Amino acid sequence: MRKSFFVFAVIGLCVIAGPARAHESHAASAAKERRAVAPAGWWKGNTHTHTWWSDGDSPPESVAGWYRERDYNFLVLSDHNRMQEGEFWYRVDTDAKREALKQYREKFGDDWVERRVRDNITEVKLKTLEEFRSFFEARDQFIFIRGMEITDRLDTHPVHVNGVNLERSIVPQGGGSVAEMVQKNLDAVIEQGRRSGRPMFAHVNHPNFYQAITAEDLVALDHETGEGFFEVYNGHSGVRNEGDARFPGVEQMWDIVLARRIGERKTTITYGVATDDAHEYTKWGLRSVNPGRGWVMVRAPRLTPDSISAAMKRGDFYNSTGVTLKSLERAGKTLAVEIAAEPDVTYTVEFIGTRRSASLVGTDNAGAETNMPQGRASLRYGSSIGEVLSRVEGTKASYTLKGDELYVRARIISSKPHPNPYAAGDREMAWTQPLLGTAD
Repeated sequence: MRKSFFVFAVIGLCVIAGPARAHESHAASAAKERRAVAPAGWWKGNTHTHTWWSDGDSPPESVAGWYRERDYNFLVLSDHNRMQEGEFWYRVDTDAKREALKQYREKFGDDWVERRVRDNITEVKLKTLEEFRSFFEARDQFIFIRGMEITDRLDTHPVHVNGVNLERSIVPQGGGSVAEMVQKNLDAVIEQGRRSGRPMFAHVNHPNFYQAITAEDLVALDHETGEGFFEVYNGHSGVRNEGDARFPGVEQMWDIVLARRIGERKTTITYGVATDDAHEYTKWGLRSVNPGRGWVMVRAPRLTPDSISAAMKRGDFYNSTGVTLKSLERAGKTLAVEIAAEPDVTYTVEFIGTRRSASLVGTDNAGAETNMPQGRASLRYGSSIGEVLSRVEGTKASYTLKGDELYVRARIISSKPHPNPYAAGDREMAWTQPLLGTAD
């Protein structure tokens, strides 16, 4: 059985069985379409997902197989406060976990799945990344990038920061305020990167989760190494990407952060990242926390952890929930995109930015109604932050800076529904990183 598993895993055909077959078939078909049109030098990956090493519903091999089979090129298994190393026995004590164990045994064999029974409960000894990585990794096809979700909390406010391309795990740093907590965990990643000499970065996760992290917290961060990251799209159904009257949606938050950091603080840029934050691989649908909802496309000379991480630190990537770009140029004074169009799908390209004349002053918003009473209130800003500066219908569009913009970024909206959406009615989209304006 083990021999068949080795062949099965190496060629990347691990597919989780069960109720998701219809969705898997669609996803596999869509992946083949995207592979056929994606230009060389672009690598598809996800930097935020979970396994049995923390609160995911499946073992890491099953999770890795899902991404490998769907033509992802790199994956960060970002479990909470731990990397996939050391000895860890996982308790299989719910029906969902028993279903995942059944699938695990069917796919990988009883000689691979090490089990024991303690107090009448089955436990599984989890394989480390070093034990299973060679079954999936292949040159110019698929790699793992080591990382973790540094998971901190202040009162009711969860503060989660993903470290990417780490060499070793990082203990949550704590802090007297949410802003200080974010900063200290970011600093821990920066310091590890400095000591190792390798490109590492951290992205702040789902800021609207329990309305814990405000735009003002992100504006105030000192990145030291020149760039910052946060999740502008997270596919977890409970993280409130859309915001409410008291808290801006995460895309609006991105514009606030960009405008104030560039126009007010005169400091470093913040890049947006799309992830799926997947936890559930055994049940599927709108309210499940599934893989494949959002990812990054990175332009890098080679598929290695350092090359991918260095490219992301340069901002040489875009985010997608289904739209593939045929070309992307973000240089000089022009931001230009060309979409790898699918048949019978229409596209709208919006160039979004903030002018130098915009008011960057926020007003108090604490009295606004919210469906999260324990959440912190963000300031309220005017509509001149994050304006649609130009809109183009079609598959090819560009915007040339006129001199009065702090930045411009592109958002691409397709007419195609997302096959497994974060929220009802979602369509496949893409977002570029911002192009900075100049004062001349």
